[in-house]
Amino acid sequence: MNVTSPSTSSTPQNALPPFDVYTMIGPVVLGALINACLFGGLVIQTYVYYANFPNDHRAMKLTVAAVLASQTAHVICVSATLWKVAVYGYGHPLTLLIFPLGADAAILFTAITGVLVESSFAFRLWKLSKTFTVPLISLVLCLLAQCIALAMTAKAFTMTNLLTFEIDENRLITLAFTSRLVCELSLTLSMVWYLRKQRSMTFSRTTTMIDRLVLWTLETGLLTSLVAVFTISFFLAMKQNYIWVGLYANLATVNANSLLASLNGRLILRSVPNDGLNMGTLSSSSGGRSRKAQSVVINVTQTVGSAPGVFKYDEGEV
Repeated sequence: MNVTSPSTSSTPQNALPPFDVYTMIGPVVLGALINACLFGGLVIQTYVYYANFPNDHRAMKLTVAAVLASQTAHVICVSATLWKVAVYGYGHPLTLLIFPLGADAAILFTAITGVLVESSFAFRLWKLSKTFTVPLISLVLCLLAQCIALAMTAKAFTMTNLLTFEIDENRLITLAFTSRLVCELSLTLSMVWYLRKQRSMTFSRTTTMIDRLVLWTLETGLLTSLVAVFTISFFLAMKQNYIWVGLYANLATVNANSLLASLNGRLILRSVPNDGLNMGTLSSSSGGRSRKAQSVVINVTQTVGSAPGVFKYDEGEV
């Protein structure tokens, strides 16, 4: 007689791997809390931007507004995911087999934020390099990641098992992460390369500005790339837990903050001391000649003190 043990017959078909609250619920909670803090920083940076740069082109102002709107929806989705995982699913680990609807929608808003931010950086790179090659490649990668994200969002809303979804869509998810990472790295490193190229053709004060801009570009651009690297690494190595989900929840907010930090970084230029060319005028008995020499010094100082045009977004420049 064939006897089936009760433990075998009662085991659900869609079972989670050994459940660990620290690697399943913990990353979601921590990621949501960090995301809320980053969103607060984004709101402050948005206020600083509109308060200090009222003459920026309307397109850039609309881009900042769209990023803030997208991130507002994103933080709501992340908060809903936190509620579903930590409160609604408390004591019911099998509910983690399906991505919450808030997490599905967060994929879409992450993609929207990414395309807004990276297209803005691509435009800045085009203004600096005056070539279409690198900006166009970056935009193609950005649009590729956007299309994949839309496909992932549609499939995520209809998924029935997260583990199966991660395995079946492994190549698609990896391609989305990789294309966005390559896009961000190409934009950041290309911007730094072209800034360093301009550095050798400028005077002392502009050189100081460019040095600060290079450092600022590296800090803001590489931070986003670092988060993307950790996200894809944990996804490939540990699909069975939610560590990569906690990191992915902050990818869009870090990306948005990098754009605002880059725009507000123009305030750094104002702190550069006005150390124009230290040129003296020869004493002369002719007052007209002295005034003429003085005007030359003023004109040269103003030319040396001008900021690189690529970091200006005035109304008439776009």
